[in-house]
Parts: sequence; structure tokens; C-alpha cells
Amino acid sequence: MAIQSVLVVGLILLCGTIAVHMARHGVLDRGGWIVANAVVMLAGALALAFGLAWAAWLTAALFALLVVFPLALLHRAGAAAQRGQWHQAVRLHKWAVILHPSPWARLGLRLRRAHSSEGATGYVAALRGIEATGSAQQKAFARLMLAHERRDWDGLLMLARAHDVEFSEAKPREIRALGELGRLDEMVRTYEDAERRLLPPSRQQCRLFVFAFAGRIAAVQQLLNGALAALDDETKAYWTAVAQLRVDRQDEVARGALRWLAESSTSEGVRRSAAQQLRQTDLAGAPAPSNREDTERIVERVLQNSSPNLLGQQNRRRLFEANASSHIKGLLLLALIILLALLQRYYR
Repeated sequence: MAIQSVLVVGLILLCGTIAVHMARHGVLDRGGWIVANAVVMLAGALALAFGLAWAAWLTAALFALLVVFPLALLHRAGAAAQRGQWHQAVRLHKWAVILHPSPWARLGLRLRRAHSSEGATGYVAALRGIEATGSAQQKAFARLMLAHERRDWDGLLMLARAHDVEFSEAKPREIRALGELGRLDEMVRTYEDAERRLLPPSRQQCRLFVFAFAGRIAAVQQLLNGALAALDDETKAYWTAVAQLRVDRQDEVARGALRWLAESSTSEGVRRSAAQQLRQTDLAGAPAPSNREDTERIVERVLQNSSPNLLGQQNRRRLFEANASSHIKGLLLLALIILLALLQRYYR
């Protein structure tokens, strides 16, 4: 029973960590995930209290069904949607909803079904339906997404800063809106303040915005070929062109790519974004102004944190120190689990 106790206590602590993580990062549907983790923790605690021989199996099965599988399915659904594979995204999301039938999960499935069957037009129509009939938070979310679809950056910025939508959804859109509006210094400072609270996928996305609008072409290419490789080719071409124009506003290759996207992209959002970038570049003239010194320092720091292979010995040392800290915390957690298991066995 000792090994059973160790596994159950470990899963309980893991569920508690995940619940705190969800609450800290302001994730949509965090209430649903916290409830799912709480169910696993309660079942594990009751199993230990009654001394069931299969306590670890029960806790592990609940953890897999209520936490791991839904998260994995939603992650794969999101990746499929990024690649434009909407039918697969709907199928995966449908299974996730069966295991995690929360209002926000069902709302996400509704939006993906609309996009799968009717494209961008159906997606916008579904958002308008949510804006008209949803809860207060769902209406705020729908307004934010509609502003993004219209590429109304001023409106999007205002909605993102209204604190009506969860942090994980509002902050990345606020950062992009600042970049699209040419407010580079403010965008970089906003990202710096929010970086620690962003989930890893959102953090990578926001780094793309920072690097593109700061003109860091190599960093943009590294992200598009690595962490954000699932993005479609037109989106990749857009961000590459944006980065190139931040270095040279007369870059004909970048301007040609934006003209092509503005006229021929299959995505209405990409067409609008490309046309806006061309207009802004023409109005701004040449050459592009240099960035402020403090902005450059922040961008350099973000670049170092996101590109450990390009750093040199000093930055590799920082990475090692961060990993060492994580290992120490992990060892302390393991020691606590073992101690609890031993105490439980002793007092039985």
C-alpha cells in the first residue's frame, strides 16, 4: 500500500499545482479545470482514507480522464485549427467536450463547427450569435474576437484593456494591437510586464509580435520554423514581410509579398492585415526611425530568453541555473511525497 500512497499523494499534489497554474494565468474555463482537478484530489483523498487497494489506479484513471485527455485533445485541436484542418479540429474538440463538458468548452466547439462548415463567414456569424445571447463574459469575449476579425486595432485595444475577458485571451491581442498601431515602445513594455503570466503558447505568439514589429528577421524565422511551425504559410509570409519592412520600408520583396497577400490570401484577416501594413508603410515614409534604447534592451533580453542556441556561454550558464532551480524544486516535492507516504504507513 506504500507505493499506492506515494502515487496518490503525488497525483493530488500535481492536480493542486495544475489548478493553481490555471487560476494564476487567467485561462478561459479555468473554473471547469479547477473543478476537474478538485474531483481527482477528492477521490484520491477518499481512496486513501478508506485504504482501498486500488487507490492509485482510481486516482490515475480519473486524472487521465478528467485532466490529461481533455487538455491533450484541446491542444491537438488547436494545432489542427492553426494548420487549417478544421474537420479534424472539430472532431478532436468534440471528444474533449465529452470528457470536459463545460460551457466554455462547448462554446469553443460551436465556433470551430461554424468555421469548419461555413468558413470565416460562419465563424463571424457564430460570434455575433454569442454576442447577442451569451453570458456577460461570453459577450465580452465575442466582441473581442469580432474586433480581431475586423482588424479594428483601436477597438481591439480598448476591449482588451477593459478587463472583461480573461488575461490569456486579452493580453496577446493587446500586444499585437499595439504593434499593428506602430506603438512599439508601449508594446514591448506591455509584453515585459505580462511575460511571466502568459502561458507558453501565448508567450511564443507574443514573442513573434515583438520580434516582427522590432525588425528581428532571424528571430522571426526561428520561431516560424520552430515553436510556431504549425502556422499556415500565408500567416508565416505576413510576419516575415512585417519584420523585413521594419528594417527597410522600401524592401520590394516584402512589399510584393504583402501586395500578394492583400489581393490573393485565402484568409480575409490576412488580406486586411496586409493591406493595412502597406498603407501604414506608405504613410510613414522612409527611413524607419530607430527604436528607443530601453526598448532595444528589452527586445534583446527577450531574444536571449527565446533563443538559447544563439546565446554563447554566458546565456547557457543562465539556462543551466534555471534548470538547476527547477530540479531542486522537483527534488523537494519528491521528498515531501515520500515523507507523507512514510508517515501514513507508520500511523496505519
